[in-house]
Amino acid sequence: MEKATNASRRDLLKGLGMASAALGAGISLNVNAVTVDHSKMNHQIPIDIKLEELIDTFLECIKMGEICNQHCMHMFQMGDTTLADCSISVQELIVASTAVLRFAANNSSHLNSFLEATIKVCETCEEECLKHEKHIQCKDCAVACRDCIDFCTEYLAA
Repeated sequence: MEKATNASRRDLLKGLGMASAALGAGISLNVNAVTVDHSKMNHQIPIDIKLEELIDTFLECIKMGEICNQHCMHMFQMGDTTLADCSISVQELIVASTAVLRFAANNSSHLNSFLEATIKVCETCEEECLKHEKHIQCKDCAVACRDCIDFCTEYLAA
């Protein structure tokens, strides 16, 4: 009698599994069948020009930071660790600048307070890079940092 009980439990579990799969497939088909009416959406709304300029300024800063950091890594490979503090400040700059991009792209209500902190990160990086301005990569990064500082200061004053 026990074999019959085990077999029926197995059959019951198989049946439940198949029913669940069928039900899940049905639900997903219904979800996919729903379409969004894009005809009522306004796709012509442009991004705020100041936010776009902010994004462009920080994209350039990230680019210059990445180039500077790559130079630091190359110097490390050659055994020169004098750019270690520069590399650390550049990495912090890249992280902060990337976050600014996200806050700006989302038009976050926290953008201004985050920009204030990011100005400090940019100032630290600029100061460190200027110590090594004989390296064009460090000098370019310092200039990009200054551009971010100036833009952010103007942006926050508006």
